[in-house]
Amino acid sequence: MKIREVRKEDFEQVYEIEQTCFVDPYPRKHMEYEFNENPLNKILVAVDQNKVVGFIDYMITFDSATITQVAVIKEYRKQGLATKLLEEMEKTFPTNVEDIVENITLEVRKSNEAALDLYKKNGYEIIVEKKHYYPDGEDAIYMVKRLLCQ
Repeated sequence: MKIREVRKEDFEQVYEIEQTCFVDPYPRKHMEYEFNENPLNKILVAVDQNKVVGFIDYMITFDSATITQVAVIKEYRKQGLATKLLEEMEKTFPTNVEDIVENITLEVRKSNEAALDLYKKNGYEIIVEKKHYYPDGEDAIYMVKRLLCQ
């Protein structure tokens, strides 16, 4: 298993994972924008024998990183891969004092207990519940990992 930066040729596999792993997946055009045009967007992929089996999509803005998505295909879940993606993401953060990332934030569906457990296990804490956050009306849990406090 290898984790690396996404490549253009990974798009179809990442898009397929997006479509199968999320309740409300991004439309193709949105994924193409994130992949090709968004200058702040970063994606790392987990690859097993040339097959993309998971990814993490995030942005760094000023002193904060925001996780947009973490997804692992069903056959590779419960093996620590999502944790490895989170760890590898943190290794990509700038290390110079002027650009240091102080916090990582994310929103997760309130019903997504597996993701909530994953984030808690990795040092994220619940800050607030955002009512009716998702298009289907489900609430989101806003979480933060404070890096400077570690």
